[in-house]
Amino acid sequence: MKDRVEAALIQLDVAWLDPERNRRRMLELIGKAASGRKLDLVVFPELANTGYVKPRDKEFAARYIDAAEPVPGPTTEALAQAARQDGLHIVVGLCQLHPNIPAALYNSAVLIDAAGEIRRIQPKAHLPAEENHYFCAASNVEVVATEIGNIGMLVCYDAWFPELARVLALKGAEIVCVVFNGPKFAPHVPRRLEYAAAMRAIENRNFVLLCNRVGTQEKSVFFGHSVAAGPTGEIIAESQTEEEEIVYATLERGVLVRERGFSPVFRERRPDLYAPLVDKL
Repeated sequence: MKDRVEAALIQLDVAWLDPERNRRRMLELIGKAASGRKLDLVVFPELANTGYVKPRDKEFAARYIDAAEPVPGPTTEALAQAARQDGLHIVVGLCQLHPNIPAALYNSAVLIDAAGEIRRIQPKAHLPAEENHYFCAASNVEVVATEIGNIGMLVCYDAWFPELARVLALKGAEIVCVVFNGPKFAPHVPRRLEYAAAMRAIENRNFVLLCNRVGTQEKSVFFGHSVAAGPTGEIIAESQTEEEEIVYATLERGVLVRERGFSPVFRERRPDLYAPLVDKL
């Protein structure tokens, strides 16, 4: 990992079923985020090209599939150009057309490096509620070694499963990017994103960057509050708003090294006690 990684979480107001508009806005906000400063990494929310799904509906499903994109495709090509221009890495959540099966979809996080190359497509592993009617699930998770550090990705609900974040850590993740679509539930607890990011970070002594969207979609209100947490569990940076915003965070390698030296959680693991984790209910 670089000694210092300068990151930006772009808390996007996603336009429903309008990938062209969302693409333009992503490019505008990258330009704004990188203006006057050198960024290494930009993170966008989940499903940033299309917005979220709705309860099972045949007509909506057809429109949603029409709005989805291949990877590579228009959004990744536009973002790759921005990555090359500004010399930064980009993680973005996309509604992705299955590469082989017509009209099948993935809910994916995509990593583009500073050379504009797609380094990893990471589909969502845990599909809650209505997502089971729309998306195929991931079959694995992987970590990518980049010039700024080892990057792993999780998609929204995946972050509620500490096992998956630990698998990424065991595969070498220093930075875990979580693309998120978090609407308000009752009771509404906006700090739950802060708690989740901090716990995943301190459990694995790495950095967690969680980027949530904002805006409305029918009756759903997405509440932002994106957050960056460090290896001690401290909150490095966070949004306090439900508005479109850019949250900047500096990730320092020295903190990760010191924490792993002080508390060697990987060496002190007890896999012999963890068999129930893989037992089926």
